[in-house]
Amino acid sequence: MNVIESIGTIANNMKKEQTTLEEAIKQRLRVNVSDVDMVDGVDRLIYNHCKNKSDVRELIGGSKPTFNKKINEVIDSGLISEPIYQNRSHLFTHEQVMILLDHFGFEKYADNHDSKVVLVTNHKGGTGKTSTTLALATATATDLNFNAKVLVLDLDPQGSAGQGVLQVAEDSIYVTMTDLLLAEFEPDNEDNLVNALLNNGYSFEDIVSLCPFSTHLSNLSVITAFPNDERFVDMYWQLDEAERTRLLCKFKEIVLPILKNHFDVIYVDLPPQDSPITWSALEGADMILVPVTPRYYDYASTTNFMGNLHERLGNLPSQGRNIEWLKMVAVNYNENSKPEYQTVQKLLRSVRNHLFTQTISHSDAFTAAAELGRTVLDIKKSEEICTAHQFDLAVDSVRLFYKQFKNELVAIAAK
Repeated sequence: MNVIESIGTIANNMKKEQTTLEEAIKQRLRVNVSDVDMVDGVDRLIYNHCKNKSDVRELIGGSKPTFNKKINEVIDSGLISEPIYQNRSHLFTHEQVMILLDHFGFEKYADNHDSKVVLVTNHKGGTGKTSTTLALATATATDLNFNAKVLVLDLDPQGSAGQGVLQVAEDSIYVTMTDLLLAEFEPDNEDNLVNALLNNGYSFEDIVSLCPFSTHLSNLSVITAFPNDERFVDMYWQLDEAERTRLLCKFKEIVLPILKNHFDVIYVDLPPQDSPITWSALEGADMILVPVTPRYYDYASTTNFMGNLHERLGNLPSQGRNIEWLKMVAVNYNENSKPEYQTVQKLLRSVRNHLFTQTISHSDAFTAAAELGRTVLDIKKSEEICTAHQFDLAVDSVRLFYKQFKNELVAIAAK
């Protein structure tokens, strides 16, 4: 059974598992009663991802004297600056560690794997798409053994993914994916900077290559979205059928090959809608990840989404043949909630091997981290943004989920 057939089967199985609205209301009526800062002059986001000297030596290898000699030579050459000295500790930033891995010839993701595009999507709002996207991207970027270059592509006009991690100057030039895709279709739009850049001698490839913004992690970049990206939908419906097809295929055929030359894993955060911008992304995707909150209404909405996705893929130019993999993950899951447990069991019965066994737990840490513009992997327990238990619950569930996801990605992407 191929992926497209599996999506149709999942949609049908999920419909069979749906409870009636009356049953759902009865379940909800059952009530159980029972008693931005700095550290030693370093930006907190940078500091939280530092590695101490012992960790770096374990990563690089060699005896202590040999390691010290190597590090001193690299520092003397100017390749990296001095580490951060904190009491008796020597702390190396994530960027310094990545430079060291490159300098000493460590294996990179691209040596053994092809670049892949992972869509994170669900038409139900509030299902944790953005938090899942950013957590996965951060986990991938901080996986030093994977040694991958990661891009978060935000296609949600609300811009919640990109703008949540961006720290750029106010006068920076923003070029969104919508700007890139629509440039030739709206040559008179003065707000589309792509045409202005083309007229000033930049090639389209140059513009695509330069539009990602760097983040606090040297191997994690972001292309953000903005509210006026909604015009993609308006433009699409103004075109004739042949031009619509050309617009839908531009992301896959022209933009993605450029991005894949620069990035190993591209996570795409989609808006909660069925629209031409999502169709364009589906046409170019390799993998689809569907986060679902295990509650009745979310399950029902996701059931409809899977049926719609099956139909939508079949109507695209590639008819979904580009999709190599699809899986769901239960997010914001409270394992102590009986209704949520029952919903996860429904998912297991209907989705089967297309559902990750590892869930992402419900935890106050996700909310607290988001309020700081970070993921839970950008937080130190010592910051006390929540209780130690809530912190561990969030971080452990994300790391365990990433471990399962990484195994799937490696299998799909192997050269």
